[in-house]
Amino acid sequence: MKPLSSKTLILPNASAWSLSAAWRWWREGLLGWLPARMRRKLAGTPRRLIIKPEPGGLAMFRQEEGDPEALTQQSWEALNRDAWRKLIRAERPTAIVLRMPADRALTRVVMLPIAAAANLRQVLGYEMDRLTPFGASQLYYDALILERQVEQRRIRVEMSALPRTEVDAALETLAGLGVMPDVVDVTNGRPDINLLPVEKRPRRGVWPRRLRNILVMFSLSLALAAAILPLWQQRALVIRLQKQVDTLQKDSGQILTLREQLQKAIDSSRFLVEKKRSAPLMIELVHELTRLLPDHTWLERLQIKGDTLQLIGQSASASTLIGVLEESKLLGGVAFTSPVTNDRRTNKERFVLGAHVAVEP
Repeated sequence: MKPLSSKTLILPNASAWSLSAAWRWWREGLLGWLPARMRRKLAGTPRRLIIKPEPGGLAMFRQEEGDPEALTQQSWEALNRDAWRKLIRAERPTAIVLRMPADRALTRVVMLPIAAAANLRQVLGYEMDRLTPFGASQLYYDALILERQVEQRRIRVEMSALPRTEVDAALETLAGLGVMPDVVDVTNGRPDINLLPVEKRPRRGVWPRRLRNILVMFSLSLALAAAILPLWQQRALVIRLQKQVDTLQKDSGQILTLREQLQKAIDSSRFLVEKKRSAPLMIELVHELTRLLPDHTWLERLQIKGDTLQLIGQSASASTLIGVLEESKLLGGVAFTSPVTNDRRTNKERFVLGAHVAVEP
């Protein structure tokens, strides 16, 4: 196959509102209420392992924030399956990326009817013979909507494509090392592009990621409520008392009494703030559970009543959870409150754990 041409394009200042964008906006807004240290703990940093085929072998990079950091580079002859699997397990990436050379990619901007947005990949598959010198069966491709022109009833789309034979050869090499990438993209390409078809993407466990998102959402909502609700209640009380003071200005005795009530309300507000500072934040407890629970364990229910915590979930080894949770300074008296049972559907052990939440003086 002849080399595909490439060209660099700049995305205009246009964005489409989506559920993921709404989640990021809401999440970042709530995180802004928290101290920087707690914000970093809850937000976390995605870690991507980037694998680049090179003429002499394979290179691996780690990317968290900023530019990728080189981890290893091995020649084709020195590739070792056990070494690569050990390195990937140690890195614990959120995604594995196969990054192909930019000079092998074809990038085009095309205009399509706005109805094509619902099935963009399928529409591009039908149009591939017209848009490129190749058929859809010869390429791996993906597309990104750059602009929606509602009045003209059309969308501006950037399409990226790679030769299927070259990508398959790289995927076969990685499979021999026990590596299954989640993403195939292009050097200096757009971060939202994934040329790997959905059916070829590995199905990794979604419960740890879902649990983390649920816990982050719960923690942020709890932090927002804890910060705003007491102050809002005290503000409403102060406003109500101040109106009564204005109405009863002629009666000095009543004014004095109301001023005393107003001062008590202010003192009560200060007391609430100090009380909240003296007790561990509930979000710290939720973060502690997220940190301690192993990847093979997920929760179906988390309930906190007073200083009592109940956890219901499934684990590959429920018997080890008591020792894991006892390591936390926030928990004590961890014990099973009902017998551990086996779930035939998930082949996991279902457990019900109870614990005492320790409140620091």
